[in-house]
Amino acid sequence: MNKKELTKLYREKSSYPISQNKAKEEIEEFFETLKEAIVIDGKVKFPKIGTFEILSKQPRVISNPVTRELMTIYPKKIIKFRASKKIK
Repeated sequence: MNKKELTKLYREKSSYPISQNKAKEEIEEFFETLKEAIVIDGKVKFPKIGTFEILSKQPRVISNPVTRELMTIYPKKIIKFRASKKIK
């Protein structure tokens, strides 16, 4: 599902009439708030839905399959979502 489909679904489920642009703005605002909360606390938990958390990937050395040259992949942080048992 992309953002356009999400805004369309949000408009349908909304209890009051809302424009496409306003729905998109509200969704963007939610995502920005979620990003800020994850950066501050490292974890955001929604009861009965799931948990967003930051994971750190360690640096590693890989081999290029064509040239067999060794390359280093630098450490990075990713956001992971784990669904709760009620959603599964």
